[in-house]
Amino acid sequence: EMNSIVYPDAADHPLADPRVRVHIEDGRYFLQTTNRRFDIITGEPPPPKMAGIVSLYTREYFELVRERLADGGITTYWLPTQALRVEDAKSIVRAFCDVFEDCTLWGGSGYDFMLVGTRGARGPVSAEQFARQWRDPVVGPEIRALGFEHPEQLAALFMGGRGHLLNLTADSEPLTDA
Repeated sequence: EMNSIVYPDAADHPLADPRVRVHIEDGRYFLQTTNRRFDIITGEPPPPKMAGIVSLYTREYFELVRERLADGGITTYWLPTQALRVEDAKSIVRAFCDVFEDCTLWGGSGYDFMLVGTRGARGPVSAEQFARQWRDPVVGPEIRALGFEHPEQLAALFMGGRGHLLNLTADSEPLTDA
């Protein structure tokens, strides 16, 4: 319902795109009840310290997410570090990187970070390919409207790739259902 405020012009409303299917419910339950594959799975559950939420931050859940991604699909996952002890955040990152071979960590707002992984997406792309989005007549204005006037601004949010994250979490056990 809030999308009509953000996108008052119905032609710009992303949820009106016939290719888009939105599912708002417990992510783990939903993914367990379908065999469908998705191009994008994004998760923004409440912080894992809240009752009943931790199962949305475990290695087993991330395995389920990866299993439900289409080949080349991407997942983004909120990591609310302001609500976590360092050890807890590292266990979540380790669980994510145990599942996604191309795991990366990105800055967000304040101490809200984002984990990103794919199911075999091709890459990396060249700086020229990355920057091309800003010259695209459709995509470019959208990216700039989000506050990223130059490619370097988006790239500046990159905090670390798999090697860095595995090094950072070398002393951590992954968060698991057990």
